[in-house]
Amino acid sequence: MRKIIGVLFLTAAFAVNVFAQETGLQEGLALKYLVHLPTEKTGHPPVIILLHGYGSDEKDLLGLCSFFPKNYLIISARAPYPLPGGGYEWYEMTEVKGQHDGDASQLANSMDLVKKFIPQIIAKYKTDPKLVYLMGFSQGAIMSYRVGLTAPTMLRGIGVLSGTIYPSLKPMIKMTPALKQLRIFIAHGNADNRISFEDGSRAFDYLTSIGLTPDFHSYEGMGHTISKEVMADLVKWLKQ
Repeated sequence: MRKIIGVLFLTAAFAVNVFAQETGLQEGLALKYLVHLPTEKTGHPPVIILLHGYGSDEKDLLGLCSFFPKNYLIISARAPYPLPGGGYEWYEMTEVKGQHDGDASQLANSMDLVKKFIPQIIAKYKTDPKLVYLMGFSQGAIMSYRVGLTAPTMLRGIGVLSGTIYPSLKPMIKMTPALKQLRIFIAHGNADNRISFEDGSRAFDYLTSIGLTPDFHSYEGMGHTISKEVMADLVKWLKQ
């Protein structure tokens, strides 16, 4: 599905103070992370794992918690590679045969860490293993593709915000019944100057070409950011 709407950019003004629900930086699992506990308790809550973009950290996406349903456990993970000027990355960006890609060893390591992290979170917080969503922005969106498309049995769905599929991922994708069932939400602004709208659109085209049915939402005039409209569409998709 393709959808084009106007946007109002998401800024700090739209985020609420979610830190009352946190218990500080958590360590001891495959990735360091922050946790936002459900405010509506259920026996085995669904979980959303958030992956931040390049140069950011686990605090960056936590302001999105206010948009998600109150019965969800929200986990915001930190990428493993620190940057000299502060912040973290999931991998070093590079080019392969003239196309954007990432350092192969770092991509593989980060993917393995996220795959280890998911069952650790399920076990620690006793979440519903059938309702696990991985969502990311920019580099985090690219990592969501890599994990979801290679290990679909681990997830109910992925949310890809301003991401793309690198060429190095495609040979790793194997069509299985579990992959056919993976829910995929894609959001991209047509004014994105970091990861182009064309790169995001090509990822959608590739997924449909291999028999998947992602939801693609494009946003007129939106750059490399997350808007209120993106979140409204994402939550609507999540509840379907």
